Amino acid sequence: MQQQKSRKGNAGKRLAAALLAAAIAVPSWVATQQPVYAAIAADAPVAMTSQEPLTYGAVLKKYEWSFERNKKPVTVKANVVEVDLKNPYVKLDTIAGTGGQFTKKQSVRKMANETGAVAAINGDFFNTQAEGVPMGPQVSGGKLLATPPYLVGWYSFALTKENKPVIDMFTFEGKIVAKDGASYPLGGINKTYYWYENDGVHAEGAHSMIDGLYMYTNTWGQIDRSNDGVTVPTEVLVQNGVVKEIKRAGIIQTVAPADGYILRASGKADEFVAQHLKVGDRIVADYKVLAQNGITQYDTANFKTMIGGHTILVDQGQPAAFSHEVGGVSGYSAVSRTAIGYSQDEQYAFLITVDSGLTLPELQQFMIKIGVYKGMNLDGGGSTQMATRPLGEFQTVLTSADIGYERPVVNAVGVYSLSPKGQVRDVQISGPTTLFIGQKATYSLKAYDDFFNPVKADEIPAVWSTSQSVGAFQGNVFTASAAGKTTLTVTSGKATKSVDVEVVGGKELASLKLNASSTSLMANSVYTLTATATSKSGATGNLPVEALQLEMIGFKGKVEGNRLTVETIDKDAAEGRIIARYDGFSTMLTLPVTDSKVAESFDKSTPVSFTSTNGVTGAVYTVSGIDGMPVGNKALMLQYDFTKGTGTTAAYAKFMDVLKVEGKPESFSVKVKGDSSRNWIRAEFVDSAGKTQLISLSEFANWSDWKTLSADLTKYNFAYPITMTRLYVANPENGHDERELKGQIAFDDIAFQYKKSTPSAKNSVKLTIDQKSLTVNGSPLVLDQAPVIYKGNTLVPVRFVIEAMGGQLTWVDGERKVILIKDNHLIELWLDKTGLIADGEAIEAEVPPLLMTERTMVPLRIISERMGWKVTWDEQTRSVTLE
Repeated sequence: MQQQKSRKGNAGKRLAAALLAAAIAVPSWVATQQPVYAAIAADAPVAMTSQEPLTYGAVLKKYEWSFERNKKPVTVKANVVEVDLKNPYVKLDTIAGTGGQFTKKQSVRKMANETGAVAAINGDFFNTQAEGVPMGPQVSGGKLLATPPYLVGWYSFALTKENKPVIDMFTFEGKIVAKDGASYPLGGINKTYYWYENDGVHAEGAHSMIDGLYMYTNTWGQIDRSNDGVTVPTEVLVQNGVVKEIKRAGIIQTVAPADGYILRASGKADEFVAQHLKVGDRIVADYKVLAQNGITQYDTANFKTMIGGHTILVDQGQPAAFSHEVGGVSGYSAVSRTAIGYSQDEQYAFLITVDSGLTLPELQQFMIKIGVYKGMNLDGGGSTQMATRPLGEFQTVLTSADIGYERPVVNAVGVYSLSPKGQVRDVQISGPTTLFIGQKATYSLKAYDDFFNPVKADEIPAVWSTSQSVGAFQGNVFTASAAGKTTLTVTSGKATKSVDVEVVGGKELASLKLNASSTSLMANSVYTLTATATSKSGATGNLPVEALQLEMIGFKGKVEGNRLTVETIDKDAAEGRIIARYDGFSTMLTLPVTDSKVAESFDKSTPVSFTSTNGVTGAVYTVSGIDGMPVGNKALMLQYDFTKGTGTTAAYAKFMDVLKVEGKPESFSVKVKGDSSRNWIRAEFVDSAGKTQLISLSEFANWSDWKTLSADLTKYNFAYPITMTRLYVANPENGHDERELKGQIAFDDIAFQYKKSTPSAKNSVKLTIDQKSLTVNGSPLVLDQAPVIYKGNTLVPVRFVIEAMGGQLTWVDGERKVILIKDNHLIELWLDKTGLIADGEAIEAEVPPLLMTERTMVPLRIISERMGWKVTWDEQTRSVTLE
């Protein structure tokens, strides 16, 4: 990257600072120590830590290099893409910005993915204050996109039509010939402004656009063509060699057409246009790129590709004297680096990035050690990036970058596969390795062929099998049916891969918890259910809701995936219960039925305004007549357009007078008509202490009808009273492009839910050991089995006790199991077994439940502790009181 500086002072020094990345003052001791560093580094070996083919003819090699710098140990990691230039199935080419146009910078990874490259590194330097075009030349696909600048010591890398690599300094010659035979020198093609160095032709420090005539093609992607205010342009539109328009002292308001170009003239060039060009004239553009030394002959018109760079680094396998001063590229500081070179036999090209920092003398040594015979410097520092495509993938990933930052840059060097389709060489299985009974797991395949290129999923032949009868395949979907371990195997052509899978049963669980997105039960509401399981070995994971058997008590609803839709609530129900069972292991979630108060229905003129993050546009207003709404009702519509936003984008409906909330609600809800955008829907609250709380209602708005969304408010520790300030739609930066960027969401009936004031019945039960009587709230009852002491534990007749305390008991004869439910507690016990499940936790009792005179006797301590009962023991009367 380059930074523009002041044009005052010594021209040569100014050029280095103006055109190169991050000019940093270099202390004198650094310069004097560099030869010592380089010498020490030269003696240290480079170790290749891994290599992986990217495609047939291109390999990613990773290196580590340990040496001493300033008497301190240093370990540097580098990534190198090695390309076989004699392999007909691989191609090296350059990439320009976005859509093949300059002025539209983007990251290297995005360039690679846009053009189908299997690997890419960042390329040329650029002026950060200008439009975003390379300083040097560029040829892509044999087409000249940009010409070399008139600068001293700037090298370029190119491939001839025979695919022979070239690293040399190039220049440009060109002219525009008018109809009357007059001509004027052409300064370059698609160039931004810069200042000349002492090249023996131009005045040192002169502005390139003064008296300059430049050509701009449709590769220049914006209307403004290098206007920094130093010169006033006259522009000429030429199409099919004919002058179509001349704009004196102004800008032609279009990008150049594909079959033409636009000339930019100023000063003496403007005079040439005025005197020799007119609309309708046929003119000739005559130009060429040639070696700067004037001796070496290249067929540059047939170059396959070309990229501009900076100083030469390696020549004939030795460190080369720098061809340009390197202070402007922090040459003697250890910063991220990008370089390119080729081998002595001209068979291999090396695309190199080092993101852990090297000086240029150290970089020279590294390049020599990996086999570079001739090489040059590319833009480094914050621009350093490498993207590579992992085996079996269709998109590249970031392999190397300065502190992980993907800076938008002007161009890149890409590697492309020209291979035909081959047979499947290897496959990779993706899918869960821990399953639960009843769970359907989809296993996907990624494969690559004999040329190391990815194979489309629908073109991968696959035969699946399982080693044990714990489930079965239908296509690539495995349905677990029994607990146990198995090996899943896929055969695809000549490739075979396996993955070990465990199906966890109820006996392996230590706990199971079921939670909902809200703590209140409301009809016509949608809840997100989550189930968390912990095995006895300590492993914890989310259990798929579809792996559970759900029993709903007190309401009716349906479950799709992890979404529970409550349809109706039973009359007089005080709470709804969901019992979740997994292979004999149970847990229960209790949701109280609350009083709901609508705080805002939008039927009146509620003052609401639209705000947003930077770049986001939209509107907010009340509207009626939306599908699914009662006639005459109004809703709040929030429209948004995230197209021009950056990072995490959001569109807000701001309550101008804030929405005051009464009391201390348990939860809140809002009806939402979705837009299937998959965006987030959230609300913002502020409490009396000034604390702002963002509350998520949905992180995946994938519906288009009306849904009631709700959220639990009890977990936020608000200082009451509270106010709602905003409702909004957000698109997080991570995964931004996977969600819709434009849409509209409607809101209606913001309501808050409060606990019902229901009287709680407190019973008191008194039992006496070895006596067949008990009292409930002072009233005597007769038992047919007395409480007993068994192995130091008090056993009580469970049905009498649980029902006397206001709970319910269910006997499951086939399992010899007792199910106890009281308030929000669920306990399951088995006769003659010390293991029980209480509120979703596996527990061991000291003694098991026993059958005595056809009555189930259970240990009182563990039941009372789990139910939260107060137990009082009277030693004299040997009686127990439960409250």
